[in-house]
Amino acid sequence: MPDDMLQPLAHSVWLALGLVLTSYWLEDVAIAAGVATAVQGHLSWGAAFGAVVLGIASGDVFLYGLGMGARHVGWLRRKFLDTQQTEQWRTQLISQLPSAVLLARVIPGLRFVTYSACGFVRVSLPVFFAWVMLAVVTWTACLFALSALGGQALSQALGVSPTWAVVLPMAALALVSAIWRRSHA
Repeated sequence: MPDDMLQPLAHSVWLALGLVLTSYWLEDVAIAAGVATAVQGHLSWGAAFGAVVLGIASGDVFLYGLGMGARHVGWLRRKFLDTQQTEQWRTQLISQLPSAVLLARVIPGLRFVTYSACGFVRVSLPVFFAWVMLAVVTWTACLFALSALGGQALSQALGVSPTWAVVLPMAALALVSAIWRRSHA
């Protein structure tokens, strides 16, 4: 492949990787950046969406892995494992896994506890992952659509560039979410 054809591909790969990594920091910012890169034409809508979903879902699976790893921490293992209570937690998480995963996706502060607990009590990883993917794809698609449609309306109403019209509301959402999390921590 000629160099002039590889350069845009390399640029797209770096942008997609940036979106994945940004999602580990703040998901709302990654979503805003994904929509902004798609609006600007730097990435296709599908590539931007896919990168954000990959980042968010892999972060969620990492939280599950932290729970699995916590089983190997001596004081946690002694306190929580091999007890009837742990089996009750496991049974309850398995029976309520769809709602637990979906609620943890939309309510700030629940994801770490819920997803790491799933790993700790060994909820089936394939089942957990399937619910996480459904939650992530649905949530991200809704925010992508809301951001794109809201950004278009703001752009027309305020006369600002489409990129800023998309980024500003999502940045405001990220700021409000961060303030809410800190005030309820």
